Amino acid sequence: MTRQHLLAGAAIGALVGTAGPAFAADPIKLTVGGFFKEAYMVVADDHGQDDFGHDNNTDGLFNDAEIHFTGSTVLDNGLEVGARVELEGETDGDQVDEAWLWFAGGFGEVRIGSDDDALANACVVPPGGTGNFSAFSPNQWGANAFGLFVFGGVFSSNSICSGVDERSDAQKIVYITPNFSGFQLTVSYTPDGRGETHADGVGPHVGMPAHAISDSRHNVSAYLTYAYEGDDWGLTAGLGGAWEGHVEEVADPVTVKEQDFYQAGVNLRVGNFSVGIAGEYFNDSRDLAIDIPGSELALAVDTWVAGIGAAYQTDAWTFGLQYSHREDDNRFSGLFPFGDFDAQQDRIVGTVNYAMGPGITIDAELGYTWIDTDPEVENFAPTAPDGLDDYDAIEIGIGTSITF
Repeated sequence: MTRQHLLAGAAIGALVGTAGPAFAADPIKLTVGGFFKEAYMVVADDHGQDDFGHDNNTDGLFNDAEIHFTGSTVLDNGLEVGARVELEGETDGDQVDEAWLWFAGGFGEVRIGSDDDALANACVVPPGGTGNFSAFSPNQWGANAFGLFVFGGVFSSNSICSGVDERSDAQKIVYITPNFSGFQLTVSYTPDGRGETHADGVGPHVGMPAHAISDSRHNVSAYLTYAYEGDDWGLTAGLGGAWEGHVEEVADPVTVKEQDFYQAGVNLRVGNFSVGIAGEYFNDSRDLAIDIPGSELALAVDTWVAGIGAAYQTDAWTFGLQYSHREDDNRFSGLFPFGDFDAQQDRIVGTVNYAMGPGITIDAELGYTWIDTDPEVENFAPTAPDGLDDYDAIEIGIGTSITF
């Protein structure tokens, strides 16, 4: 029996341990909640013929909204049973964002369904961000700096909370332990890293989903947090990782390495001031090789992101400052027409957040993003446009975030 099966069995065992004749005092009734975020952004960047900003808008209105349907009840044996469905507020390719049911009690909480993995669910992020803006993986990102990172995978922001699942909300089992003197562990198991919706083959079915090329399966994630609240000060820390169990090879001569990601962060609050540092290492964010007779064509990419943040709150105002640095170490061999190179993406963002009332905020940002390569683009890829290097952008944004 594999560790993945043991993890799933342990979570189910926790439920079985509470089983027995039980009845709910009240039936499950759904309540409605959610959020609505809107932002107006202006970007001044390089927009010449070969630049990332070429033919892109300089300003725009952007929103993100979800309606959450949540319901639960408590059985007479103390077991809480509930369900949650998150509906996108605008037409989207993934119209339902997340949907899971849960069982909770003295043993902790077990979630089953479409949800983030343990690392993404529990990871510690430095302070200083708002509902719309951040230096890491914000709700709204204005800079067009993403083209150099095509080798490093599909994610292009400076994220420090990304798991290994191809679809972050793939169907999984998540177990959250009770809080033991400030410590809490979250673990998850994903059978199919791409299986999220009925269209992916994880709805009503006959037979099991087929192995698809380059898909991962049997993925595991774990994240441990610690929180302490003292006399007008507090500490929060976290450490964890995510591991692919297996990746389906593209073809017989092609080999793909499994990914493993690791994240850590710590935040300190003293009075109204808070500061923190966090980072994530993406081992084998892309690693494939093609065994050609007499030669081998290979691409390997390791990525890491690290950053700091600080915030100061006074009355209804919160002022924040964040900085993040991302680096992709790209290594090529065989027939690729360019050599090894490092690509860096840096981002610094200052934020202001004003709480107008319960669940209603106005926020703003001033951000600067720049990228570079070592060596310069023309040195490792003579045919690449010069505009792919030394990109920078200034962005200004103002928005609002409403939760209900």
